[in-house]
Parts: sequence; structure tokens; C-alpha cells
Amino acid sequence: MERNNKSNLTRRGFIGTGATLGAAAGLGALPFASSAIAESHVEGGVLTARVYADISNLDPAFWTSEVDSLVIRCLFAHSMGYETGVDAFETKPVAMKSYEIIDETHIGFELNQGIMYSGDYGEMTAEDAKYSFERIADPELNSPYKEDWATLDHVEVTGKYTGVIVLTEPFAPLFTTTLPGVSGVILPQAAIEAAGGQFSVEPPVYSGPYRIKDWQPKTRLILERNPDWTLTDVAYDEIHLIPIEDPKTAELGFEAGDLDFAEISVSSIPRYMSNPPAGSTFERFDGLAYYWMGINELNDQLKDKNVRRAIQLAVDRKTVVDASSLGGAEPAAGIIAPALIGSREANLYDRDVEESKRLLEEAGVANSLNLTISIQQTAENLAAAQVIQANLAEVGIQVTINQYESGTYWSLGSKDEGDQYLDIQLFLMRFSMQPDPSWATMWFTPQQIGVWNWQGFDNAEFAELQEAAQIELDTEKRDEMYKRMQDLMEESGDFVFLNFVPVGSLVRDTVNPALRPDGVPVFYEFEPS
Repeated sequence: MERNNKSNLTRRGFIGTGATLGAAAGLGALPFASSAIAESHVEGGVLTARVYADISNLDPAFWTSEVDSLVIRCLFAHSMGYETGVDAFETKPVAMKSYEIIDETHIGFELNQGIMYSGDYGEMTAEDAKYSFERIADPELNSPYKEDWATLDHVEVTGKYTGVIVLTEPFAPLFTTTLPGVSGVILPQAAIEAAGGQFSVEPPVYSGPYRIKDWQPKTRLILERNPDWTLTDVAYDEIHLIPIEDPKTAELGFEAGDLDFAEISVSSIPRYMSNPPAGSTFERFDGLAYYWMGINELNDQLKDKNVRRAIQLAVDRKTVVDASSLGGAEPAAGIIAPALIGSREANLYDRDVEESKRLLEEAGVANSLNLTISIQQTAENLAAAQVIQANLAEVGIQVTINQYESGTYWSLGSKDEGDQYLDIQLFLMRFSMQPDPSWATMWFTPQQIGVWNWQGFDNAEFAELQEAAQIELDTEKRDEMYKRMQDLMEESGDFVFLNFVPVGSLVRDTVNPALRPDGVPVFYEFEPS
């Protein structure tokens, strides 16, 4: 992590400059009312932070974005968490007081006493842990996160606060991403059943440091201190989360003094490293999130592997990354960051314009292919798409850029919306990550087609390796497996790996942030400085 500081706060007129930026970037109307930020910024006892999107699902079995996960951690007690303010990933107990590795498939645990659920749901017990873990693993629920509990057989309750997690086979990600992640949240069965078996943005119960006080969709989410929470100290009476999709707009909001914390655009990292706003601290982190261009092999025009390979070979990855990040990022060799096992050193295919043209000629589509590239409407995505558009034009492929607001964009590849997932062609995608390589690869198995696997990538060897790598405890063998899996992804012609997303955060001098080693905020641990 790198930091830079500057003092003596200066304010800027946020409303006027925000509107100007939206028009200049070609993004149309701003995705929120600027006045909402000013109204929500209350001095004393309130933290005001930017999030890149609104909440969409707060059920630990069905959450859809990193923003959901950030809020979930504030609302519900989870088994374990990640240390903040450190340079390497380390876990810590939260709801779990302790655990014991009895053997490779039996993990004993004890919960902290006195963790209370809201309403009439009482105290958290081992029965709640059993229900919560087995619920996500249950194939009938069809949680997209069931792989977090891929080898769970059952949880044996041995006492009011104690139990044993029983696995069918060893499970490498258990202590790196499952228990410390959202899938480690513990909720009472009665509350979930009262909500009909699952819920969305209206939690039936709270058990964490905060609860929802007010939610104005696409405008702001206000969390207030949960009076029943006694496990840790909580510094702020309220946390105001403002959804601002475009990071450039968030930067203007921070510089105007309307935000205490904001993740900024990758392209602004070099500028803020050398000259952060007055009265603020800037921190840069090597993020785990990965960014790539997907190619949908289920689309009629992209079924031919030679066509997909030609597209891969036409894209100048470095120019794309430079354009979108303005020097803030470097091209990637896969989807697993250098901080994790399984990280590759090089791509299998580099730009080769002449070979790209030859493959298109062989496929019978030379100078006749017209495609679309779908993106979320941010300045960085637009810059990347425009370079890709120019690259493909060099080999005779015409590309139209289609921009979408986040809600519409995330529905494009979903089977729930009918057959439109077959219509998507090229797209730019960024996935958030947890600190285990399985979390990078689990979204590209055959069962994820029409969910998160928008490429239609269907490879039996990949699926077998995904299962095998999860139960392999030898790190060298896991490393080889995940490298092979990324080779298979690239060989399919479905992926153009672009970069890992560095994280740059602006923090008001009055705030002491709590950030994971990859820059992800843990809002309930923030404190006044």
C-alpha cells in the first residue's frame, strides 16, 4: 500500500462541476441527485462514504455485488473477518470465538456468547450456524455461492455455542474465503423462514454492528448503530453510503467536502499520488479484482473459435489498459492476481494483426463482421471500448459500443431475463475478488452459464480442475491447477485478460479508515482520527 497526504482543506462547487463532468464524458444524466450528498453529510458521529452502486440483495446466499457484501458485513455477524491496516491477508474471529482443526474434514468451533438477533429471535447459537452453512450448501436453494461450501456434509451441534463442521473432503478455501466471507454469515432459521425462505433488500433480522435506518434507492443508504451489538466497539452513530456509479463524479464530491471516503478511478491514481486534495490522505492498494473483455461463444456470430481467436489477436491489451487507466495499471496475464497462488507470468496469445486477418479470412467473415461491445457507462470503460473498437477496425471488424447503467448491464447475461444472454457479444467486465484463487475461477464453470459465465465457456477439464483444486491442500499442486485453468480459458478464445484493478482511496484527515490489504473498506471498523 502507498500513501500520500495533504492538509488545508479547500472546497469546490460540487453541483456545477459534477453535471459538467457527466456531459463531457458522454454519460448523460448523473445517476443520483447531487443535493443528496450535501444533505446526508452531517458533522459529528456520521461517516459519509461513496459506494460504486446501490444495494441489490442483502441475503448472504444471493448477494450480487461487492457493495452488497460491504453492507452485509455491517448488518450481520459473520463467523470470521479479515484484519485491516495490514499488508498481507490475515483472518480474525468475529462471531466464532475459536476453532480447532480436529482433522482435515472435521473443524470444531465455539461461538461468542451474547450475540443478539433483533426482534424476538434471541441469541445466536450453534444451531444458527448449522442452518446458515447448510442452507447455502443446499443444492435445492440454488445459491450461486454454494461452491463456498462445496464439500460440506453437515454441521454437528455439540452444545449451545459449539459444533463441528463435517466435510466430505478437505476444503482449501474454508479459512481464506468461506468463513471470513459472506458465506460465513450466521442467521437464524426462524427469521429466514418468516421471510419466505430468502430475502432481498429488506432484512428480516439484524445481528451486526449496524441496522438500516433509511434507504432511498439510488440516492443513499443510512445505517445506524445497532444497540444490541456488544461484540466490538463501534465509532460512528451513522454510516451514510452514497451510490455514485462514475468514479470521476465521486472524486468531485470528495474534493467538494461532501464525502469522507471515496474509491477513485484507476486513471486518477497517478494524479492523486502526487497531489492529493487538501485535508486528505490518499492510499493506493494492489487490488485483487480483475478486468477483462469477454467474448460470448453462444452468440451465432461468435460460435467459430477462429473468429474468437482473431478477436483476441486483434486487441492491443497494453493500449487498452493505458487508455482506461492513464498509467494507473499494467496488463494482466490472467484473472488471479500476483498476490495469490495460481498467478500466471504471461499470456498465451499476444497481438498479431496479420494472423487475426488470416483467421477471419479462413472463417469466411473477412471485412463483413459487425459486433457490439456492452459496457457499464463509466469514462474508463468507454475509453477501453473505444481502443478495442479501433483495434478491431484494423482487422475489418466493425464494433458498436452499447453503454448501460449498472442495473440494466448486470441483467444482460442472465437466463432469468429470457434468451437475451445469447445476444450479448463482446463485453467488458470487472469482478471483485476474495483472497483465494478459487474465487477467481468458480464463476466460469458450466453451471454458471447464464448466471456469471457470460462467455458461455463450457470446458469439462476446467470444471474437473475447479473441483480438484478446492480439495487440494498442497499449495504447489493448487498453483499448477489454477495456471492450467487460466490457460484453458484463454485457449477457448472467450477471454482477453486486461488488468488487475488497483484501488485508490481518498480519506478525509478526520477519518481513520479500516481497509483490507486489497483496499476493500470494512466500514463498521472506521473511526474518527
